[in-house]
Amino acid sequence: MKSWQPPAILLAVIFPAAAGFAVGGPGLGISIAGLSLVALAVVAMLVVPRDPIGRKPHPEVARRLLVVTTFPIEDERSIQRVADEVRLGFDENDSEVRILTPAANTLLRRWATDLERSRDRAQRDLVVSVASLTLAGVEATARVGDEDLVQAVEDELATFNATEVFLLTRGSPDSPAADQLRDRLLPRFHHVDLR
Repeated sequence: MKSWQPPAILLAVIFPAAAGFAVGGPGLGISIAGLSLVALAVVAMLVVPRDPIGRKPHPEVARRLLVVTTFPIEDERSIQRVADEVRLGFDENDSEVRILTPAANTLLRRWATDLERSRDRAQRDLVVSVASLTLAGVEATARVGDEDLVQAVEDELATFNATEVFLLTRGSPDSPAADQLRDRLLPRFHHVDLR
């Protein structure tokens, strides 16, 4: 947030309320102040952040890969494709690989704050993915992230300084999350669609 924005927001709430008090008295002033606050809350909810995610990788830093997937990497074709992408031009022993799976939840369970099932499902997917990649010769660690994919990546990059981020999707080459990550990520981004 820029330094001039908080005073501008404050003026946007206070000025209409003050005008309402002056013109129509306390009833109109309080009503306008309430409507201004509701409008401000709605605008704040609709604003999509555009800040950069992660850090610009230093050329001398060891290769650290963040592989983001919403499904288990278990079929032979997907395992081989991911292993090939990870090894592309590098020795796999020189790379640190972390797999991230968002804990996707339904609206009703989210509303009831029942996060345990979604985290358990994501954990099972990660166990399958790590085991499959280990059999293919790629050692990896794993983490469960936030249910919003972009937020999960942003949270993970706060502690894991990745040099490259791979987003794995199935049959969705025009993923909105991929577009947002492509625009905001500082590390190199690869979108791999496993069809």
